[in-house]
Amino acid sequence: MGPDAAIYYAAIGSGKIYRINPPPAKYFTLTPCRVLDTRNSNGSLGGPALVDGATRTFAIANQCGIPADALSVSVNVTITGPTAQGNLTFYPAGTPPPLVSTINYRVGQTRANNAVIPLGAGGDFVVLCIQASGSVHFILDVNGYFQ
Repeated sequence: MGPDAAIYYAAIGSGKIYRINPPPAKYFTLTPCRVLDTRNSNGSLGGPALVDGATRTFAIANQCGIPADALSVSVNVTITGPTAQGNLTFYPAGTPPPLVSTINYRVGQTRANNAVIPLGAGGDFVVLCIQASGSVHFILDVNGYFQ
């Protein structure tokens, strides 16, 4: 098995290496569930609001029916109360941030966006907040997962 989870084998006599792709991840729906809301009291799935330049890790495995071995989650990301224009980028814990944002916003907007967020090995993901100053709240509702 290679680092990409595919199986490789050598065909005797042909001198060729073949790859067997892993089966595709299966999608499982969930009853929509609010997994976190930074407007709530400070805690692992609550406040405080996100601030410019900061990252925050959220572990959501075993919440809202998300199993510990889920690969990614289908979500609705909502932001509210931004004090400056900015964006949030979501990515699996333990990996570098991608070069694209998950949701962009302007001062005072409440916006929502659908996304599929890959999870780290611990069922967690990181949120990176980029804005000139201030803070923003975000809400995450999950509606399914890939396994």
